[in-house]
Amino acid sequence: MNALLNAVDTTPVTTNVLLKDTTKVANVAVGTTIALTNMEANRINWEQGAYRTSNQALYAVLGDCLAFCGDLTLPEAKQRSESLESFYKDRGYTYKKDLPLATRVVRAVFGSRDRRRISTYSLVIRQAMKEKVLITDFSAWVEERGGVQEISLGKSATYIKPADKAEIAKNNLKGKTPIGYAKSELLSHVADAQYLGDMCVLLAEQQADGSFGVYAVLRQDGLVKSAFTSLYALGKEIEDKAKAEIKAANDADGAVAKSA
Repeated sequence: MNALLNAVDTTPVTTNVLLKDTTKVANVAVGTTIALTNMEANRINWEQGAYRTSNQALYAVLGDCLAFCGDLTLPEAKQRSESLESFYKDRGYTYKKDLPLATRVVRAVFGSRDRRRISTYSLVIRQAMKEKVLITDFSAWVEERGGVQEISLGKSATYIKPADKAEIAKNNLKGKTPIGYAKSELLSHVADAQYLGDMCVLLAEQQADGSFGVYAVLRQDGLVKSAFTSLYALGKEIEDKAKAEIKAANDADGAVAKSA
């Protein structure tokens, strides 16, 4: 009888269930850790193998595109453009002379189906041209910058934040004489001494006689800053106007090397 009792498991059923659940949870924990470790190893192998090899192959093609966009004499640059246009026609692509040379070359090499990819690769090549990256250093340069996506998303060295543009435009007005004054009885009602010396935006409509009819005085910071940002852009447009022709030529066919 005692032997029979000893053979019977007297552990409560609830205890058995808890032990089984605990063991199951432990097994899941071990299984998921192993799965994650294996996936991590596969990712490392992929990054160091197929992914790296694929990227290196891409950088080699982009390096060739960069070399194609190199400096040429004016006659050579014209011949390059003519050959590029002929290549487009043979492939049935639409050729746009006003696009940057790098963009036209990338479209010729990669086709015209994926516009986002063309834009990304073109930005990378143009940035490399600006920084005068050597063809032999191109792949290393892309990797150091974090890849083509990081380069294409990166800000230009001349990038200025909109808030800073607004501040620059505002400072440029200091000491200058206003181009005109708006004064009326109705306007005097919206004038407030607490805003004396502060900038505002006048919502106006140009009249046939050359005057401006003011409908509202807007003082919101966002609107004033936006107006200053627009003023900054207008100033830059005027400043760059004299250089527009040269810049357009460089964008179209690359920098033209001086003849010996």
